[in-house]
Amino acid sequence: MSLAMRALAAVGGGVLVKHALVAVALYAVAGVLVVVAVLFGLFAIFLALAPALGDVQAALLVAAGVVLVAVVLAGIASYQLRQAKRRVAVLAAATPLATAAVPAAAAALKRAPALLALSALAVGFLAVRR
Repeated sequence: MSLAMRALAAVGGGVLVKHALVAVALYAVAGVLVVVAVLFGLFAIFLALAPALGDVQAALLVAAGVVLVAVVLAGIASYQLRQAKRRVAVLAAATPLATAAVPAAAAALKRAPALLALSALAVGFLAVRR
């Protein structure tokens, strides 16, 4: 158990930590079972192809299929990573504006809280429409 989990358990979040650990353990077991199922599926494909193609050719065909799936998944992961980097760049560009606006917003909150809430609502609507 990690130090953070122990600290949470000591503070009184023991039940929540136990539930989180049980959930993580169940996900790990489910992941292992999926790997075993995939291996059995690949072996079944090999056994189905072996009589028609021979052992070596069937094994090569199954391996090529696995490599093809891996290449497709790597391409999808690369695309997702590029999208995440673009989003981070947009957020990084907006950070100086946000840090400059915080003191002004705090001052406005003291003077006119209803106006600030209304303007935040308008900004939220504009952001959603984009």
